[in-house]
Amino acid sequence: MTTYRHQSKNNWRYDFWKHGIRHRKSGFATKEAARMAESEARKKLRKINTGFIKLCEKRLDDLKLKRTSKHFTENETLLNNLILRWAHKKEITKSDVQEYLNEVAAKSKANANKHLRLIRAAFNFGIKMDLIQYNPTVGIERFPHTKKKRYIPIEQDIKKVLTLATPEDRRYLLVIAHTLGRITSVNQLKWTDINFADGYVSLYTRKAKNSDLKEIRIPMNQVLTQTLERIEKKGEYVFINPQTEKPYLYRSKFLKTLCKKAEVKTFTYHALRHFGASKMDNMGAALSDIQSILGHERATTTDEYLQSLRGSTVEAIKKLEGLK
Repeated sequence: MTTYRHQSKNNWRYDFWKHGIRHRKSGFATKEAARMAESEARKKLRKINTGFIKLCEKRLDDLKLKRTSKHFTENETLLNNLILRWAHKKEITKSDVQEYLNEVAAKSKANANKHLRLIRAAFNFGIKMDLIQYNPTVGIERFPHTKKKRYIPIEQDIKKVLTLATPEDRRYLLVIAHTLGRITSVNQLKWTDINFADGYVSLYTRKAKNSDLKEIRIPMNQVLTQTLERIEKKGEYVFINPQTEKPYLYRSKFLKTLCKKAEVKTFTYHALRHFGASKMDNMGAALSDIQSILGHERATTTDEYLQSLRGSTVEAIKKLEGLK
């Protein structure tokens, strides 16, 4: 049995693999408690619902090929937890799903709604692949909740952070800010995606529902052009993690640390998209141009960023040139 301390002295965890799925749980006060819990988990797996296991495996294989690593990891964590919870059941019912969601909603209704969306998508995938015939999420409604207002940093705070960043890290943040790109897309940016002659950058995303890789062409304003020209080419990708010599996956502490040093309210990479969209809106850029730059499938999604909007994308992106 695989049991070990996790993070603290009185926090034991069991961790093992079965049917190609990782099973782990922490929060046990003693090693013996973790061993007993692991034993119970293994007993349940003897009665395993192989159909549900197969569905989860196929779903994760599909997501790994078609979606971002972040989206895959979110689904992997959720489905592994649901396997522990449901794999011993002969049939997974609507009541099972609702019971699980109610437990999640007791802590966060937003997370419960997110889990509902992911579970529903997994079962719909199973139906599409002829693995199952019924989706137990049918008829389950979202939990009502008030969305938190997105925090948009002020330009002064962004400039403070840029001032404290190293030249290399400053260019990294400026590319994010002046493309309004999702961080996963910017991290995967290649030199072949930059067309200096015609003045645009191609970012790629799998945010669309059909999971196809979508190209978003971003016109290069003067700041973005100068920033990219100053970056030393060290390989295929524009930004390379010096420790791994590969593209960054996600720099979780980098921006947070810079905000703390600058003594400004912490903001995220995604907040730079909000800032850029808001600034372009305030300076009169058209909704269709902002939607195109953000890579949204629908104008209603862009409306969630902006209140009232009024262009070409070239003129819209130029409105960010004050940030340098």
